Amino acid sequence: MKNKVIIVICVAIMLVPAVLAIFLYKPQAPEIVKDPEGVSLVTITDANSNTYTINDKEEIKFLTELADGTSVAAIPDAVYGFKTFVLSYTRGDTVVSYRFYMSSERPDQVYYKDGEDKCYKADSLKSRTFMEKSYAVSLYDTAVPVLTVGDNGTVISPMEISWNYKTVDGKYTPISVNTVLEVKNVDKISKKTLGISFSRKPSNVVVSVSDGGEQLFSKLLEDFTGISAKEAKYYKIQIHAKWNEEEGQNSYGEATYQFNAYIMPDAEFSFTATDVQQGGVIGITVKNASAAGVSFECTPDIKATPVFYENGEDAFAYLPTSYDTDPGDYRLRLMYDGIVYEQNITVREYKYNSKTYTNSESVINSVFSAENKGIEENVKESVFTSESASGLLCAGEKPKVPTKRSDHKTGYGNYVTLQATDEKTRHDGIDYDVSKGSDVKAIFSGTVVYVGDMPIHGGTVVIDHGNGVRSWYCRVDTSMATVGQTVSQGDVIAKSNDSGFGDSSRVHLGVSVGRTFVSPLWILDNGLPN
Repeated sequence: MKNKVIIVICVAIMLVPAVLAIFLYKPQAPEIVKDPEGVSLVTITDANSNTYTINDKEEIKFLTELADGTSVAAIPDAVYGFKTFVLSYTRGDTVVSYRFYMSSERPDQVYYKDGEDKCYKADSLKSRTFMEKSYAVSLYDTAVPVLTVGDNGTVISPMEISWNYKTVDGKYTPISVNTVLEVKNVDKISKKTLGISFSRKPSNVVVSVSDGGEQLFSKLLEDFTGISAKEAKYYKIQIHAKWNEEEGQNSYGEATYQFNAYIMPDAEFSFTATDVQQGGVIGITVKNASAAGVSFECTPDIKATPVFYENGEDAFAYLPTSYDTDPGDYRLRLMYDGIVYEQNITVREYKYNSKTYTNSESVINSVFSAENKGIEENVKESVFTSESASGLLCAGEKPKVPTKRSDHKTGYGNYVTLQATDEKTRHDGIDYDVSKGSDVKAIFSGTVVYVGDMPIHGGTVVIDHGNGVRSWYCRVDTSMATVGQTVSQGDVIAKSNDSGFGDSSRVHLGVSVGRTFVSPLWILDNGLPN
């Protein structure tokens, strides 16, 4: 009896794996695609990560047959450049996925891999049929045209859209495109054009503008001339664009976009002066304007272009003149958002002195070599093209001289003759005759943007004061300053020395506005216009 029990137990133990196998059995991949009736769901993920869920029996049958291909040794290398689709088949709690490689240009060359990396070639006729389905969207040129608005090119997605694309059979198929409910606020925008731009030109565009729920107007884009605002605020903008079916295009449809545009009142222009001597500076303010939208012209050419910076809801720039600016009358023309403003200014002549250096020819040739001149020009270019702070870092400050005022010697714009070679230049700053080791102080608050040694000007420290204004301190010991250092007006930034070319121990002060060296004495006497 005991032996019979043992035998029964052993048999039961032996049957356990078989029983478990029956209950835990999961169909293998080939069985799933060969049994469409057992597949309850197919999920398609296209090359753009869009997901399509298929639960229609006929579609499921078609898609399972698509995965019943011919085994091949490997997928051709060229096929890996095709767009891919992942088809996932669900049967019970089992999911089997295949990665298909497809091209609308080569519908007969469709391959796929199973989960074990085995390779197959799909039936080309079924593949062609697949590419005529709406869920094959990423195989075609179906991109919905992008709408951008405003100075910063803000992308606006459609709130409503109806879109169709042409498949390989030449017919148009509607597709589903994601829409948004979020309404963006766009701050930097043209009130005349709204900065509207489409990646593909529409057949027609209608612009509708509302204020506080009340529609102000609705008109074709070609008839839109802007929004007249008495105060700065947001307006609701709706853009309805339509693309007709056209030869050479693979898609067409229509879309509605919406955003809120912050509209400013009309721009107002003002100048701090209309009369200035050579080397002086004029401040220009454009109220209710974005700096990027202001353009400038001058007749005759004044040889300087003001760079506008943001100043709250206004734009501000300095117009520099130099010793090279021809005296006379100029007609300035400023434009912003369709508004044109013209202003006459006068540049008065300034009487400059002369100075002669009697150094030997060998010294002159050595110091003013082409190589040294090139190095200095490169330094200036690097400073001029570096970013200047928007807004003055020294707002409200009256300039302070870097040493004692009585130490001032060689003036700005002086005609300089190098006697040994008869070379003539102009002096782009002012010199202070001080004893070696004297304190050199910052004339304004700012940020140090250059520290280095130049072969002609010697040790040099440059400070950015914002709005393109920079002060240059040359023939100094640079060990006290570092790039990025914040300095306050009157801080000692260097000690004078006799580096570079010049008489005795002199400190050279230059002031540049944009790419133009202006008169430091004019700045010290008048301050920065605002």
